[in-house]
Amino acid sequence: MIPLLLFSSHAVMAEEKSEEWHDETIYFLMTDRFMNGDHSNDEQVNNGDPAAYQGGDFKGAADQLDYLQEMGITSIVISPVFENEPGAYHGYKVTDYSKMNEQFGTKKELQQLVKKAHELNMRVLVDFPATRVSTEHVWVSDPEKDGWITSKSSPQEPAWLGNMAELNTSNKDVQKSLVDAADSLADDTGIDGYFFSDASRAEPAFWTAFAERLSDLHLIGEMKDVTPEEGAAYEEAGLDAVTASWLQQPLREQFATIDRPSDAVKELLVKEQEVMKNPLSTIHVTDSVFTDRFTLDMANENMFPGARWKMALTYMYTTPGTPAIFYASEIAQNGESGIDSHGLMNFRTDQELVDYIKQIAVLRSDLPALRRGTYEPIHEKDGMSVFKRQYEDETLIVAINNTGETQKVTIPAEDLDPEKELRGLLAGDMSRAAEGEFTIILDREEAEIYALAEKTGINYAFIGAMVTVYVTFIIFLYLVWKRGKRAA
Repeated sequence: MIPLLLFSSHAVMAEEKSEEWHDETIYFLMTDRFMNGDHSNDEQVNNGDPAAYQGGDFKGAADQLDYLQEMGITSIVISPVFENEPGAYHGYKVTDYSKMNEQFGTKKELQQLVKKAHELNMRVLVDFPATRVSTEHVWVSDPEKDGWITSKSSPQEPAWLGNMAELNTSNKDVQKSLVDAADSLADDTGIDGYFFSDASRAEPAFWTAFAERLSDLHLIGEMKDVTPEEGAAYEEAGLDAVTASWLQQPLREQFATIDRPSDAVKELLVKEQEVMKNPLSTIHVTDSVFTDRFTLDMANENMFPGARWKMALTYMYTTPGTPAIFYASEIAQNGESGIDSHGLMNFRTDQELVDYIKQIAVLRSDLPALRRGTYEPIHEKDGMSVFKRQYEDETLIVAINNTGETQKVTIPAEDLDPEKELRGLLAGDMSRAAEGEFTIILDREEAEIYALAEKTGINYAFIGAMVTVYVTFIIFLYLVWKRGKRAA
């Protein structure tokens, strides 16, 4: 540390929170599995049965907002809030869009959650399932709504959802009723937007009415098995952002282990910049309520999940797009899709990964180039990724060594500025141009974010202070020695 302190430095100043949604960091919160804050609504709770409700509710989520804020989270997406069939703790088997799920609390308690979030400068979105409902939904048994349902009972993917009724999304009455329900809930609770799970099950045009009626809200569509071009069509139809389903599996494959080819993700990121209407708002996720846990991939590769998650999250937080974390990823939750992956959140687990997330979240918040900058790949080979992010006069170089060996990468000085230096912001590394190039050296499974900055000079004031301290200390020792000798 002392050699670093001998040089002057320029602190990176944090910006005020922006109204732009691509500045957000999102956390998907499964209400039932997060925190039980109110035991009075535990009617269906059975903590001995992992397939039953476990007691999480709106009050519990509100109680833990400080925890999320400290981790750098700026927006949360909570589970569907509508009335569900008994035992459907996940919230996707909606039986009535006009009623609240009493297991999670009242509408007033949801209002209180939103109010507290807003006081903490955080945003709240609600997961709104709009393409499939419970086989017990009130519309299914209504003879006047035969045209509203295409199938009253169909096996679902993933299989743990069981059979569900499929809504006729080409029916204008269905569309209007869903928009009415979304508009009503937003008016009553003050939420900031909706996350439409399984949005790609409906045609892009289906979402236009939502966008027109809910123009003040942020609307995210969940994509599954679509290309960037297909995802862009949903943006054109009115959604403000979509999840990058095309990137999810390549990301998991790249970071589940080391030494994996990494060109696929890089090329998809470049494609996003070319075809998406709002590429910086595109949501990047590794896992979700419907998938196996990403940690399971790591376990199957016999890899330590802490290091794997650090590499993956660093990549997600520093590449263009909006990073999103599924609850309990910060404690490396494991499990196969379904009940096994929906374990209770543990707030008393090892803090190492949580602390690392806090560190990269601060950098993403403080450095506009990580949220808004251009993206230029510099080096990509078998897990060693180096790229440049630039915004106005801020230039950053991100290096991620997802390999099993120390890696060395050189960058022509003329591509940056030979009169400046690369100053590491994660681990304090530093590189200056020599013989016409900057050299970056990273240990295995390490990452660094470099700021291109003016060269530091010797801090004479600090050296003077240190000399004063040393001289004072020597004088003190001399006086103690002299007093001791006199006493003898």
